[in-house]
Amino acid sequence: MVILPRLARALNQPAIALVLALILIVVGVVGIATDDISTRWGIIIITVGVINLIRALPQRGGHGDGRTGPT
Repeated sequence: MVILPRLARALNQPAIALVLALILIVVGVVGIATDDISTRWGIIIITVGVINLIRALPQRGGHGDGRTGPT
């Protein structure tokens, strides 16, 4: 039980998330291309990889703290 929060904190780095997202995308594409996995599972794997890739990239042009105006 104590290991999971520590593991989550250790893996909470954008570089690791980016690498894992790219691995998912590559596995999905190669699996579909070689017909090792079904197309449905390949699309699901690629979709999860793309979502992780988008979440790993830094946000630009937004407000840092989410405020809309002076308070």
